[in-house]
Amino acid sequence: MDKETLRTSLSKEQIDMKELLQSLVETTTDAISIRDMQGNILLVNLAFEQFYGWTYEDLLHDLYCLVPEPLITETKERFHLIKSFGKKISGYETVRKRKDGTMVQVCLTASPIRDSAGNIVGTSVIARDVTYRKLAEEALLESEAKYRILVENTNDIISTYDLNMKKIFVSPSVELHLGYTPYEYLQEDTFAIIHPDDVNTLLDLHQSITIHKKNVQMECRVKHKDGYWMYLESRCVPLLSENNEIESYLIVSRNITERKQAEEALRKSEEQYRFIAENTADFISVIDKNGDTMYSSPSHVKKLGTDRINFHNIHPDDAPTVCERFSYMLQSKTPITSEYRYKLENGDWIYFESIGMPFFNTDGECQHFFNVTRDITERKQNEELLLRTEKLSVIGGLAASIAHEIRNPLTSLKGFIQYLQPSISENSNFTDIMLSELDRINFIVSELLVLAKPQNLHVKSILLHRIIENVVKLLESEANLKNIEINTKFSNTPVMINCEENQLKQVFINIMKNSLDAISANGEISIQTKLLSDNQVLIRFSDNGCGISRELLPRLGEPFYTSKEKGTGLGLLVSNKIIKDHQGRINITSEINKGTIVEITLPVSS
Repeated sequence: MDKETLRTSLSKEQIDMKELLQSLVETTTDAISIRDMQGNILLVNLAFEQFYGWTYEDLLHDLYCLVPEPLITETKERFHLIKSFGKKISGYETVRKRKDGTMVQVCLTASPIRDSAGNIVGTSVIARDVTYRKLAEEALLESEAKYRILVENTNDIISTYDLNMKKIFVSPSVELHLGYTPYEYLQEDTFAIIHPDDVNTLLDLHQSITIHKKNVQMECRVKHKDGYWMYLESRCVPLLSENNEIESYLIVSRNITERKQAEEALRKSEEQYRFIAENTADFISVIDKNGDTMYSSPSHVKKLGTDRINFHNIHPDDAPTVCERFSYMLQSKTPITSEYRYKLENGDWIYFESIGMPFFNTDGECQHFFNVTRDITERKQNEELLLRTEKLSVIGGLAASIAHEIRNPLTSLKGFIQYLQPSISENSNFTDIMLSELDRINFIVSELLVLAKPQNLHVKSILLHRIIENVVKLLESEANLKNIEINTKFSNTPVMINCEENQLKQVFINIMKNSLDAISANGEISIQTKLLSDNQVLIRFSDNGCGISRELLPRLGEPFYTSKEKGTGLGLLVSNKIIKDHQGRINITSEINKGTIVEITLPVSS
């Protein structure tokens, strides 16, 4: 039956009603459809076609095109109830199918249409889209379920309070942290279980929330059911009404007792380690991976005069090794040890030993390095002294064997000369010279034995100036050959010293011979003596020779070390030993092309 035939079959009264309905339904945004008693579609409004996508013609061909197949039977039964019993169906929520195949949630209101006589002549169905509302309801239910699970199972304590800070609700987790059941906790007075020292702070925060209506963060101590105090970190959130008035308070609290205990233990530990770091003689520093110093112990300033070790003060020969060791520590993330020479502000060089240790964070990343540096100058000096002692021991053994080997032929030569001396009396001067030289050779051999074993000094009190004058006379002819002038300047007071004369002469000869060798020509050697206040006498030998570089000065006195082409390196070694045996000190300073100064300090005879 087409639309025109349907119109013809209807009474005039029905047509008038349909036109009236048509004008009404076109102005609403709900989807409206009207059917006759046979279920034939009479009318759909524009909102219906826009919402469902189905047109009036589509419904003429298939009355139930918008009803999903499983719901067709139910839909027919509800239509039968309306048609047969005139029953109105309101708020019926179901699913309908759009023309594009998508499903929508709708709320239907189905009503019978009556004529003026009260007879049912058709049905009207008003459909409202409730898809978004249903989704929102489902999301709300899901959200409520999630929050309920969260509140009931969270480790934090969640509680609500009224405007007078009376407890309204508390989560079950309160029993885990404070020992109270939720019911017991709600019965406790709010401020009775707060530490007395924290009550005023809590009241001030409550007043601040009331005035500013903003969240606040706080820490307080709450009494456990067993009587001891627990630390809680809480965030208080005011819950506002539509009028922006505070209705209640939501407080989320976290148990930080273990953290506070750990912080206190850490604070004590830091105090202990800081005390160690600030009072140790070692240099302790924290360095980042870029090599920048983040912390340095006060010992840096005490020893170095600066607050950190300056890379530019590291000896140029050692700097590449230090860089290489630091790079290796960055790559391997393992502790390293390095030794290097460091220049102080006064120009002195000292030895450092540094131990670098990587520090790892919880993620296993190495961001910082601990560096512990120790001054090992004294240890290095002791090592060098031990090395010299070992060399001296070897030289002493060698000197002893050489001395014994030389003395045997010397004894024979001296005996034969003494035997032949009466027969060559006319040339007695020759034999006297030969015997004198043999005695001198024997004396030199005896000096070699000084290196071999400790000697008992035959000490006697002698005028110091006379010993120096004898040495000057001995070397004066050699100095004249080189056109070198020897000047002496003695103290006005005669100086007596207790010494082994020949050994002290040997020292002075060695020093002056070195000066003669260092001066090319037209030079000067100056010898001065000066009485010191501590019952000591200072003997200073100075020359204007070629000098010695500052780097080589520490090596003077090493066995076999010499700057002279034909030297043996034993002269200063023996001289140092002789002066030490005389309870004296020897000090050498020199500068290239300016000369050398040798200062000897000896005790004065009482």
